[in-house]
Amino acid sequence: MISLIRHLLLFGRRPWRQPIHGTDVVVTRFRVMPWDCDLNVHLTNGRYPTWLDLHRTQFFLQLGAAPLFMKQGWRSVLASQSVTFIREIKPLAAVSVEGRVLHWDEKYFYIEHRFLVNGRLHAKALARVAMLHKGKVTSFSTLLQAIAHHRQQPYEALFPDSELPAQVMAKMALLDAKKSAEQER
Repeated sequence: MISLIRHLLLFGRRPWRQPIHGTDVVVTRFRVMPWDCDLNVHLTNGRYPTWLDLHRTQFFLQLGAAPLFMKQGWRSVLASQSVTFIREIKPLAAVSVEGRVLHWDEKYFYIEHRFLVNGRLHAKALARVAMLHKGKVTSFSTLLQAIAHHRQQPYEALFPDSELPAQVMAKMALLDAKKSAEQER
């Protein structure tokens, strides 16, 4: 129920009125409420993924993907996500979640999320997301091209090329190692 309320509040802010480019930083703000906390009286680790889902929803709305999601069968699917906790987040803290796309390839795009309280880093997440179009995996570039076409703007002007950062290479290597270990069983 809390997640539904936060989604309604997100839509009420109409984030699509602040369009972004594919690699711009998106900021979502939250307040840690008592029901977001665990017995240690800090933000429970189960709330981070929920907030990340909300953040990515805002990202897609600001990106201009909503018409494509609703009318053309586009979807996003979380393939992998890891969260690194640096310091606890206390009740009633105002939290800014900053996210930006670091890289994309033919199958996935990688988005980094940073949890900030008063400008100080408290947690960091790296998500690997697949784009689906009419039930088939497609590239983030294809989505970006569809958005550019929908906006009637050239693709190159809206979305710069993506480089491969070290943390994304490390995540790819880790996921490949996990896959290989499972296949050896």
